[in-house]
Amino acid sequence: MEHIDELLAKLTLATGIGYAGNVKNVIHDELQRLQIKGTIEKDGSVSGYLKGRTDCGIMIACHIDEVGFMVSSIDDAGRLSLSSVGGIDISILPAQQVMVHGRKSIEGYIGAKPPHLVPKEERKQLLPLDKLFVDTGLAPSVVRNIIEVGDSVSFLGKYMKLQGDLRVVKSLDNRAGVACGILVMQELAQRERAFNIYFVATSQEEYTGLGARIHAYRLPIDYGIVVDVSFAEHPDLKDHEINPLGSGPVIGRGATIPEKLSDLLIETAKENDISYQIEPLPTYTGTDAEGIAFSREGIATCVIGIPLRYMHTPVEVVCLKDIQRTKRLIVSYIEKLASKERISRTSLRSAKS
Repeated sequence: MEHIDELLAKLTLATGIGYAGNVKNVIHDELQRLQIKGTIEKDGSVSGYLKGRTDCGIMIACHIDEVGFMVSSIDDAGRLSLSSVGGIDISILPAQQVMVHGRKSIEGYIGAKPPHLVPKEERKQLLPLDKLFVDTGLAPSVVRNIIEVGDSVSFLGKYMKLQGDLRVVKSLDNRAGVACGILVMQELAQRERAFNIYFVATSQEEYTGLGARIHAYRLPIDYGIVVDVSFAEHPDLKDHEINPLGSGPVIGRGATIPEKLSDLLIETAKENDISYQIEPLPTYTGTDAEGIAFSREGIATCVIGIPLRYMHTPVEVVCLKDIQRTKRLIVSYIEKLASKERISRTSLRSAKS
């Protein structure tokens, strides 16, 4: 698990909000280290390619962007007002430590009024985002020299080991998926491949889905695999709403996902003794799947989730074993799908002759 730890730490401590941030460079460098040609695309996605024996292509999509903020204004005292990028629960924000990515990165804190000074009638009210601000502790003139409106702001990253294989840090949604995708590429690079493999660390899933839509349209693919995170256990959630940490990858079943693909994932997991969970996705998946599946004339796409606690917070929690099992499932699934595809095409040719 040491390699996963090192990779996950590099990915989560990098920043990627919208187009901004250095995570795309971290991913590109990691692909290059594995001797896989990587490209930073115009939209901020990062792609990698492994050639197969046939003209059939499969896309592994793992979004790289994290939720965060943008500086919307700077007042006379040098305090920064924020706008959110992606869905963030504002109730967790007061007193959070953040990093402002201006001409250089500056640490700051989201200001919180001392409870002694909060009027009784306001104590149960939730402050809207436009009433919050970031205090960097710097003089206003220094702030304006380093920071501009439109600069991105991220939660401060601290990668920490909890008990056993549990890890906590910001942006595991979806750097856990990106780490898994890179591990899949590393494994497939050492094997003979039937499919052409297109790894795409997609941009902007958190608010536009831009990266998935662009590259599903651009690439010559027949299948898509979306690797994202799924909701882990929480005291207030019902059993059917959660997928516990340490219980394996989460296979999505729903309207967007062809039944033959989800069934094949389940069959693959059983054959390889990989523990798995099922997540019902009756409408939209909340992932890049729709951007891929509804592209061109339609691309058969499945969704695999990695259980995650406390999504869209600075203290997201993941289990390394789940990342490892998800990698094993994807590699085995691609090989099984290639076998099914070969049988299907052979049968089709026989029927035509």
